[in-house]
Amino acid sequence: MTDRLLVCGVGAGMDRSLRDLSAPDRVLIVATGRPTRRARAAADVLLVCDPHDSFAVRAELSAAGVDEIDGVFSLGADNPPTVSALAAHFGCPGLPLETALDCTLKDRRLSVLRRAGLDVPRFAVAESVAEAVRAVDDIGFPAVVKPGDRTGSLGVLKVESTGRVRELAAEALRLSPGRRIVVEEFLEGTEHTMAAFMVDDELLPFGFADREYGRKEQFAPHFFEGGDTIPSRLTAEQIDEVADTVRRGARALRLDPAVINTDILRTRDGRVILLEITCRLTGARIATEVMRLATGVDPLPNVVRLALGRPLEPAELAPRHARAVVQRFLPADGGVVEWAGDPMDTARRPGVHDVFWGSDLTPGTVLPPYRGGADVLAGVIAHSALPAEAEAIAERALRALPLRIRATTP
Repeated sequence: MTDRLLVCGVGAGMDRSLRDLSAPDRVLIVATGRPTRRARAAADVLLVCDPHDSFAVRAELSAAGVDEIDGVFSLGADNPPTVSALAAHFGCPGLPLETALDCTLKDRRLSVLRRAGLDVPRFAVAESVAEAVRAVDDIGFPAVVKPGDRTGSLGVLKVESTGRVRELAAEALRLSPGRRIVVEEFLEGTEHTMAAFMVDDELLPFGFADREYGRKEQFAPHFFEGGDTIPSRLTAEQIDEVADTVRRGARALRLDPAVINTDILRTRDGRVILLEITCRLTGARIATEVMRLATGVDPLPNVVRLALGRPLEPAELAPRHARAVVQRFLPADGGVVEWAGDPMDTARRPGVHDVFWGSDLTPGTVLPPYRGGADVLAGVIAHSALPAEAEAIAERALRALPLRIRATTP
């Protein structure tokens, strides 16, 4: 029997894993708005369309002569509602659309988690600048404003003074397609990512990483996400506390069966807060390369089984080895590219898994000022016996990038 598998959406850098999804008994269909060389090589059917628009994907499927699919998931793209809508349309296994919306829309997610008794930041929803001003007044400084219907860190801004509330709220509203923003209290602590499956009320973690936020406010009011580190600095007991919170959050949101991506904050006084929990594979190469390099666990076979409605193989999620792995990003923050070479020249150094550009860099490319997590100039994945050694390798690789940038006049 041949399975028709639709990968709807490919996250940044995740096209490297498409080749692992090819199989003789499978028709691999890939829907992406940015068809890369790797996507073209791996896909049996390539659909060039917006993977966040289920009607556009269905139209391209029809044009390609595909009228049936057996399973659908995204490869690190943050589009659960589209995946759920397509699964329902084609009669594939999948979560209900309402569940996907609860995960994706920030105010809905916070409301569900709060009703279930989980610890969440104090928050309010605003549909105008005036409402945002009142919300910040009530919550207090510092606060965070963010578009309620955007993914990632786009439009996530820290508000520290009365004089900037209107300006930053207006910016978050501008970036929200539904003109709806969430205002939250700003909490400090360490941040972490847990990747897991939830099946039959059992949480099956397959990766845990610390988020690197040492330069978090370098580009304030925007936040800079510097990368990820494995193994975690948390103790085994603290990781178990996080897992228990993730399990409770997955139950509250009805994520079962599902693959789960999370962003967790552990405050200085020990509170464990789900900043994000959603029904998709962790992107930015974290689940498929960073965690896999650290533990030897490849989640993709079980992601495929889940999409096709087949039983998972939990034994495949047991770690095979332990290695320190870090991913570090270099932010893009203005200037004009004068010259860019091949980063693979740097990747040949010991301990370097990969070095990559965040976008196509050619002479004359104008880099905008940093505005969020998507503005990555370059990145590196490095490994060693110890985290400090892996981080040192990553820092040396980024310093050695074949790149020359000319500053622009302010």
